[in-house]
Amino acid sequence: MICKNYVVTGEDVNDYMVMEDTAYISYTVRLLYQFLFYNGFSKEKLNYMHLGLQEGSHELIIYKNLMFTEHFLVEMKHCYLADKINIKSCFFNSKNECCAEVIKEVKWFDPISKEVVKTPKQILRHFYPKK
Repeated sequence: MICKNYVVTGEDVNDYMVMEDTAYISYTVRLLYQFLFYNGFSKEKLNYMHLGLQEGSHELIIYKNLMFTEHFLVEMKHCYLADKINIKSCFFNSKNECCAEVIKEVKWFDPISKEVVKTPKQILRHFYPKK
């Protein structure tokens, strides 16, 4: 679906220079925003549309630690949209080994009405292949 290269920074690691769980989640959500931006939905446009993302539960499976200054790739494998959005991201090191998987739940949120809303149709069409 979409992938992006990153480097593990000092903000991502614990005292042992291992990437922290919260960093995996952060990169997963960041990649979703990249996907939205690529399809014409910048954060400014989302604000104009009164849309934000509200994070929900997540599941993280770490197979191999990513270390400080290590290059890695995050790939959003799939994204399922219904009342909520379920994202599956995989993290690969420079040897192309799968180091971790994240399944993250997010919801669209209207900050003005303070309510969870359905995915707008103009965004939804970018998540499914064109026929």
